[in-house]
Amino acid sequence: MERAMVTAATGAMSSVLTKLAELLLQKYKLAKGVRKDIEFLMSELSVMNALLYEMADIEKLDALNKVWRDRVRELAYDVEDCIDLSVARLHRVGGFFGTRQLARKLKKIRVSLHIAHEIQELKARVIEESDRQKRYKLDGLIGSSSDASRNKVDLRMCTLWEETKNLVGLNGPMDEVIRLLMPGDKSSRQVRTLSIVGCAGLGKTTLAKQVYEKVQGHFECKAFVSVSQNPHIKDILMKICSQVGATPSMADDELLLVNKLRERLQYKRYIAVVDDIWHSEPWKIIGQALVRTSPGSIIIVTTRLKDVAQSCCSSHGGCVYDMRPLDDNDSRRLFFKRIFDSEDKCPDELESASKDILEKCDGIPLAIISMSSFLAVDVPKSANHWNKVKESISSPFPGNNSVETMQSVLSLSYFNLPHHLRTCLLYLSAFPEDWLINKDHLIGRWIAEGFVNAEPGESLYEAGLRYFNDLINRSLIQPWDQERGVVLGCRVHNVILNFLVSKSVEENFFSLSGPSGLPTSLHSKVRRLSLQNSYQENVVSWIKSIKPYVRSVACFVKCKELFPLTEFEVVRVLDLQLCRALTNVHLANIEVLLQLRYLNISGTGVSELPAGIGQVQNLETLDIRRTQVKKLPSTIVRLEKLARLFVSSNVKFPAKGFSKMKGLEQLKRFSIDGQPLSFLKELGHLTNLRTLEAVCDGILDVNDEGRGWGIFTSSLQALCSHKLVDVNIYRATVDSPPIPMDSSFPALQSLRTFVISHISSLPIWMGLLVNLELLKLRTKRFTPEDLRVLGGLPALETLILYLADIHAGPFTIRGHEFQCLKSFRVGQLYQILFMPGAMPNLKRLEVGLAFTTNSYSDLGIQHLASLTRVDVDIHAWCHHRGAVEDLEAKTRSLLGAHPNRPTLIFNTDFLLEK
Repeated sequence: MERAMVTAATGAMSSVLTKLAELLLQKYKLAKGVRKDIEFLMSELSVMNALLYEMADIEKLDALNKVWRDRVRELAYDVEDCIDLSVARLHRVGGFFGTRQLARKLKKIRVSLHIAHEIQELKARVIEESDRQKRYKLDGLIGSSSDASRNKVDLRMCTLWEETKNLVGLNGPMDEVIRLLMPGDKSSRQVRTLSIVGCAGLGKTTLAKQVYEKVQGHFECKAFVSVSQNPHIKDILMKICSQVGATPSMADDELLLVNKLRERLQYKRYIAVVDDIWHSEPWKIIGQALVRTSPGSIIIVTTRLKDVAQSCCSSHGGCVYDMRPLDDNDSRRLFFKRIFDSEDKCPDELESASKDILEKCDGIPLAIISMSSFLAVDVPKSANHWNKVKESISSPFPGNNSVETMQSVLSLSYFNLPHHLRTCLLYLSAFPEDWLINKDHLIGRWIAEGFVNAEPGESLYEAGLRYFNDLINRSLIQPWDQERGVVLGCRVHNVILNFLVSKSVEENFFSLSGPSGLPTSLHSKVRRLSLQNSYQENVVSWIKSIKPYVRSVACFVKCKELFPLTEFEVVRVLDLQLCRALTNVHLANIEVLLQLRYLNISGTGVSELPAGIGQVQNLETLDIRRTQVKKLPSTIVRLEKLARLFVSSNVKFPAKGFSKMKGLEQLKRFSIDGQPLSFLKELGHLTNLRTLEAVCDGILDVNDEGRGWGIFTSSLQALCSHKLVDVNIYRATVDSPPIPMDSSFPALQSLRTFVISHISSLPIWMGLLVNLELLKLRTKRFTPEDLRVLGGLPALETLILYLADIHAGPFTIRGHEFQCLKSFRVGQLYQILFMPGAMPNLKRLEVGLAFTTNSYSDLGIQHLASLTRVDVDIHAWCHHRGAVEDLEAKTRSLLGAHPNRPTLIFNTDFLLEK
C-alpha cells in the first residue's frame, strides 16, 4: 500500500484514511457495527481531506473557514493517535501474557470494547464538525505545481548564493569596502573597523563574505562568525577561538575566552567578520576580545540597525558603509541570469511584465532571487502568466519597507509550492537562526514525519533528496558545506525563516520556545516542539501537559523537563543531538515508543543503548555518533525497518544476525578493524545498502582472505551487484599505510561516489566506472596517464585529488577530456596547464602549486569557459616572490576578460630559505 502522507495542509488526514482502511483488512474481528462506523469515518474524512487541500491554496481565509480548517486538521491528528495507541496497547497485552491463544482472545476482547468505544467517540466528533458547516463554496485559484523533478542541485543556484557579486553589482561595493579597510598608502597601522548596515535581504553578509575571501590571504589569523538575534556569547567566542587557533575548552567561561583571544591575537595581523549583530551588548564583549594592538588588522561588522553600526565603530575610529538596493541594470542582470541563464536575454513579449515585477522587488537581491527562481521553475514563459504573477505581488507604497516587500514575494513563492514541498519547507522553522542543517538529518526527519512519498523505483531517501534539491533550486534554502563537491547541508536566510516561523505558529505546525523562554504558541495540543532558547519555570508544567500529543521533538538547549521520554506516547522524531542532559537512564523503557522512527542522540553523554531498542520496530534512523557507546546490543538486529545507521568508528557490532537488517540503506562510519568476522561476512547480505562509510585502523593483510580485510572486500563485491552506489573508505591517520588496490580489491563498477584515502596508485579498473559522478582520492603515485584515464570517465562531475608527491606532474588537460566535470580540486603540483576546450563545464577550480624555477606564468585558466570561481594556493621560496606576483597579476588580468568574470582567490605562502 502507498505510504500515507502527512502535510501541513491536511495534517495526518491522508495517513488516517490509510490506517482506517488497514483496520478493515486486519485480522482482528471487529465488534458488530464497528466496521460500518469505520466506513462512515472514511467517507466523511475523505470529503474533509479534499476541502482541506482546496483551503490550503487560498492565502487568506475568512475567520469561519479558518477555524473549521484548524479544527478538522487537529481532528485528523487525534484520530491517528487514537488508532496508533489502540494498536500499541493490543501489542503490549499480547506480549505480556505470552501465549498465542490467550493473546488472540485478549485482542478480540480489546477490539470489541476499546476500539469500538474509541470509534464511536471519533464518529461523534466527525459528525459535529460536519454539521458545524454544511456547505463551503471557496473561490480562488489552486496553486500551480511543477512536475519537473530535480534530481540534482542546479549549480547556478550555488553560484547565486556563493558568487552573488558577479550578478548583483557587488564589485563596486567590494572594492570600496576594501579601500576603506586597507588604504593603499599603508601609513596607518591601526586596527580598522567597518560596519556594513542595510535592510534585510540587501546582501550584507554576501558583501562581507566576498571581502573576507578576497583579502584573507594577507592575514595571519581569520574568523567569520554569526551573532544573530539571540546570541550565545560563549559559543561565539569559542568559534572565534577555534578559527584563530586559540584552543578553547568547554570549561572556559566568557572572561577566560576573551583573555585567550586577546593573548592569541596580540601583535598578529588578523581579519574578523562579525555578522548579523542586532544589539550593542554582544559587541561590548566581542569587541573586547578583538584587541587593538594588532597593526594592520581589520574588523567587519554587519547589522540591520544604524545605531548598532555606529556603536560598533564609534569607540575605535571606524566607519559605516550603507548598503543600497540594486540599481535597475543590476536588478535586470540578476533577474534574467536565473530565468534565462543570461544577463541580458529577455523575449520582447516579457519585457513589460519583467519591468513591473522588478519594480515591485524594489532592488532587494533576496526578493529578486526568490521571484526569479519562482518564475523559472513554476511559471510558463508567457506574457499572460507573467502578468498574473505581477498582479499577485503587493505593490510598494510610500513608506513600504523591505520586510513588507519580502513578505509579499515569499508568500507568492510559498503558496505556489506543491503541497509536499510546502510542508518540507515549513519544517525548517524547527531550526534556530543561522543553524547549519545537515542534509541527511533533515531528510531522515522528513521521512519519519511522513512528509516524503517515493515514486516507483525510488527509495524514500532518494525522494527526500529530490525534495531537498528542489528547494535549493527554488532559492528557498541556501546550499551549504560542499566539502566534496556535493551539497551536504543548507541554511535558511533569516528573512525566510521569520516568514516560515510565523506560518508554522499560525497553523500549529511547530511550537517554539521564543526569545523570552515562553512558547510561541500556547495551543493545548502541540504536535511538534522545538526548544531553542532557555525557558522559564512556568514552561515546565506546559511541557509536561503537551507530551501526550507531541510527534516531534527538537532540542537545542539543555532541558531536563523532556524526561522521561516515555511520556511522549505518539512521538515519531526525537532529535536530541548535543543534548548534554541525556544519559543512559533516560533511554530506559524506550521500547514503549512504538511509533518512534527517528532517534538522534549524537554528541550526548549516552554510553550504552538499552536492549529494548530492538523492540522499537518502526525505527528508521539511528544516530549515535560522538557518544560513548562502544558496543551495539545484540537486539539491534531486530530493527528490520532501520534504513540509516550512523555510528562512531570505535563501535563494535553484534557477532550474529546483522544480515536480518534488510532495510538498511546507509551505514556510516564503522571501523573494519576489531569487528566480528561474521559481521563483516553478513554485511554482504544487505541487498538494499546504498551508502557505505568505513574506517581502516589496522594493517591490512591482503594475502589472508580469512581475515577482516579479505572478508570485507568480498562483501563489498557482493554489495556492488545489488544497490551499493556510494563507498567511502578512510584511513584513520594520514601516516597509515596505503589501502591496497591490487587484484584483491573488487572492481566497483556500479559506483556513483567513490572516496578513498589513501592508496599507492590508481587501480586498473578505474576507467570502467562509467556511472561515477564524484571521485576523491589521496594517492602516493599519480601520473599523466592516470589523468587521461580519469579524463575519459563520461559521468564524472567532481574530482578531488590529494597527491603525496609535491613534484607530481607536469599535467596538461586537453580539450576532449573531462567533458562533464564541474568541480576540480588538486594539490600539490608543480605544473598544470589547461588547453583550449579543456573541461568545458568546469565551474569551480581549486589548485595548489609548489612554485619552482621551472614554473610558468600562464596556467591556461582563461580557457575554462564555464568558470565561476578559482582558488589558487601557492607555496614558494621567498626569492620567487616576484615571479609569483607576476603569475597572480597575469591570472587576474586574464580572468578579468573572461565572460563570466570568475572570482579569483589567490593565496601565497612564502617559505624562508634555511
